[in-house]
Amino acid sequence: MKGHTYKRCPCGVLKDAKGKRINCQKRHGTWYFAHELPPLPDGKRRQIFKGGFATEREAREALGQAIARASGGGYVEPTKLTVGDYLQRWLDGKGKLRASTRRSYAAHVDLYLSPGLGYLRLADLRDVHVERLYAVLPLVGRTSTDDEMPEELRRILSVRKAGQHIRPVGDATIHRIHATLMSALNNAVKRKLIPANPASFVEVPTGRRPKAVVWTPARIEAWKRTGVRPAVAVWTAEDAGAFLDSISEHRLYPLFHLVAYRGLRRGEAVGVRWEDLDLEAGSLTVTQQVVQLGWATEIGEPKTDSGARTIALDPVTVTVLRRWLKRQRVEAAAPGWTDSGHVFTRADGTALHPALVTSTFQELYTAAGLPPIRLHDLRHTAASLALQAGVPLKVVSELLGHSSLAITADTYTSVLPVVAHAAAQAVADTIPRTKRHEEGDDDMAPTAVTEDGAPAAPDAAPLAVRWHEDVNRTSEVDKCVADDAKAQVNDGGPRGDRTLNPRIKSPLLCRLS
Repeated sequence: MKGHTYKRCPCGVLKDAKGKRINCQKRHGTWYFAHELPPLPDGKRRQIFKGGFATEREAREALGQAIARASGGGYVEPTKLTVGDYLQRWLDGKGKLRASTRRSYAAHVDLYLSPGLGYLRLADLRDVHVERLYAVLPLVGRTSTDDEMPEELRRILSVRKAGQHIRPVGDATIHRIHATLMSALNNAVKRKLIPANPASFVEVPTGRRPKAVVWTPARIEAWKRTGVRPAVAVWTAEDAGAFLDSISEHRLYPLFHLVAYRGLRRGEAVGVRWEDLDLEAGSLTVTQQVVQLGWATEIGEPKTDSGARTIALDPVTVTVLRRWLKRQRVEAAAPGWTDSGHVFTRADGTALHPALVTSTFQELYTAAGLPPIRLHDLRHTAASLALQAGVPLKVVSELLGHSSLAITADTYTSVLPVVAHAAAQAVADTIPRTKRHEEGDDDMAPTAVTEDGAPAAPDAAPLAVRWHEDVNRTSEVDKCVADDAKAQVNDGGPRGDRTLNPRIKSPLLCRLS
């Protein structure tokens, strides 16, 4: 890659006696450098020029650095492309997005990123611009229009229709907007439109999922008094049973029963087809879901790769679905029936709209006099009740279609009162004491012991600590392998083969032994 330096000054072009161009020897003017870039695909020549250097030495050093960057792939082509134009180009190029994800990206771009940053040139975008945008986002939907409004906020509100209701922007939404911007700018770096992502080191709210809480009597009383409800709340087993009993004659009872017992998402439950059910084997395979885009709907794949799963059905649920099948066959004999293939349909056989299921659920629990929860919280309830029943966390995670145990533990494993009290009692009973305080009695009573004098194991302990062990315990496989390996070192292995023991070779055999 070639390059050279030269000087520009008022003296114009100077040549020696042989006609060769020379640099002015006077102490005025500035030095420049120029070098070649790889030609464009059409063969067009490209050169880079840069000046303003006080000495030829400075110009040569800068030339060397520029050639090194261009040779190593670090050169960024200057462009007048704006952030708004680039974001739209990036979104148009995302051909493999789910429809719901594309809709979310488009909302972030159209409502926040393009109005707040779109006027800037992409090459001029800096972290301070991103920080200013994030600083005003919490004011969206909470600040009235006035002359004191920050300019970034004014731009964001300018794309809204007059009189349009504007939802406040919370921490979780800011976190998702940041994720969209990060994805777009990382793509710009890969395409060598900018040298680095200016949003990489901008601090944003964590956007943590709200913890699910249980509708205890105290919370119900506070809700009735203030009208304030938790962001995510679940019913107790008694509340869930009361709800299902109250709607047992409702046409959509089988759908709500399936969600409450097996924790399906709304779109998954609405999208279940008869071909996905095997009532003889007692299983349901989740292969699709109904996605709501505004008011329109479409059939899509499960939310995650783990969402495509097979769910075991209990005998009660199988019986409910068999009765529903008989009822649907009666409805199918009526004139005007449309065979949509779905398990849960309208009376005429057409597919259910997810919003209709949500509104029906709200009407039913209100009529039953139960504290309010979202339809998605009925899925939370199913997860929490499964843990109360002693189901391992790994099994609950697979039931819900989560990609990791962390998601299940962080969001869906509400500690129900019965589990919390069992955990407290388990800890208290584990500590050996000769005496203990009992409520209303100052006397001490001995702790229950076994025949050999050891403290008796509490019955509540397995239920209380089981889900915690699934997440935090040390791997039994690793421990087993370590113990056997240590024994082999002490005793010595066969000559010529230090790993003859198959239990050392295979963690699975170690666990099964």
